[in-house]
Amino acid sequence: MRVRSLAWLLFVLSIGCSAANSKDGGGTPAGDDGGGFNLDGDPGGFGDVDPSTLDPFKDNDGDGYLFADDCHDGNPLINPGAYDVPGDGVDNDCNGKVDDEEQCDESLVLTSTNAMDFARGLGLCRVAKAGATGKDKTWGVVSAKLTTTDDSKLPAARQFGLQQQWGTAVKPRGGKNMVVLSTGSARTPGQTGYMKPLNILLTSNTPNKTTPPPGWPRNTAGCPAPLNKTANDSVVLKLTVRVPTNAKSFTFDFDFYTSEYIEYSCSPYNDTYVAILKSKAPLDAKWGGNISFDTKGNPINVNSDFFQVCTPGTSSTGGIKYACPMGRAELKGTGYDDGSGDDQHGATSWLQTRASVVPGEEIEISFMIWNTSDWLLQSAILLDNWQWSAEGTTVPVTDRPK
Repeated sequence: MRVRSLAWLLFVLSIGCSAANSKDGGGTPAGDDGGGFNLDGDPGGFGDVDPSTLDPFKDNDGDGYLFADDCHDGNPLINPGAYDVPGDGVDNDCNGKVDDEEQCDESLVLTSTNAMDFARGLGLCRVAKAGATGKDKTWGVVSAKLTTTDDSKLPAARQFGLQQQWGTAVKPRGGKNMVVLSTGSARTPGQTGYMKPLNILLTSNTPNKTTPPPGWPRNTAGCPAPLNKTANDSVVLKLTVRVPTNAKSFTFDFDFYTSEYIEYSCSPYNDTYVAILKSKAPLDAKWGGNISFDTKGNPINVNSDFFQVCTPGTSSTGGIKYACPMGRAELKGTGYDDGSGDDQHGATSWLQTRASVVPGEEIEISFMIWNTSDWLLQSAILLDNWQWSAEGTTVPVTDRPK
């Protein structure tokens, strides 16, 4: 009983220390922190559990962490695997620091080939150890890779980049940098490696032709099917991420640009962006693993009902008239506006996808973009501002960010 008594003494002392370091003198503030993380605010952060009933040799709150590794073993939202919720005054992740989740993309460079830099540019700052246990089992990026849709090769270096701005009007949604992936070049005019979106991309004199993910490519409902089943000039950011134990969903922002507007709307030539998620959270098979789609369930391409940054016009292939309620300012300086006044490239402007996950699981998410049916017209996707939330969602949702 001597060992048990000593452990209990240390446990009681830890309660006093956590209370002394909290904003409200009790360990967790009452109410919601603004990100959906609602902690209940009683002394020590132990919920409604009487600390004297906790066993120092067990996992008392069922969060997967034993008493010895868990600074608040009566609250399943506080443990080494949790996300440290900004601004709540609580050491959610038990590392001895309060509110220490920080931006990590200040020093990134445009031409980086380190896939972990792209995770940071997206807003995922922590790195997690594969197979970690106990207090070492934290949330974070387990692995990152820049690849093609069949995971066979590194795309051409110009196809990916970390940009501090995109043209003259588009800035990152979070931090200092954003991820850009392109079937042509993830560069803007004046940057080394830039190529006009109408140019063909040759990789070692042979176009990058790969197998797409299962069920792809596909077109918007009512439009012609692709001419072939390949993904051309594809580029993929593939991440394996351990989810925080206090998160039930995540969001990220994206902005899709294409030179196929407006000439090739509702045609077989339809470049596509998808975000393929592998998670224990349920997904409808009809989406092909994709979590970014428009209000009709269609993938994000030139036919998406989010496609609103452009020059008004009518497609010659489908005879479809397009209005541009968001104007064309966001095309300036990107290469998707040649400045002639009649250029009809376009974009969606910033959108946000939300999808559910299972707390503590490891997910795989692959951000993909490729040319469909040919290699001639190029597109790009901007990605940024990954955020965790304690609130789930019944189905993935994409809409304008609030």
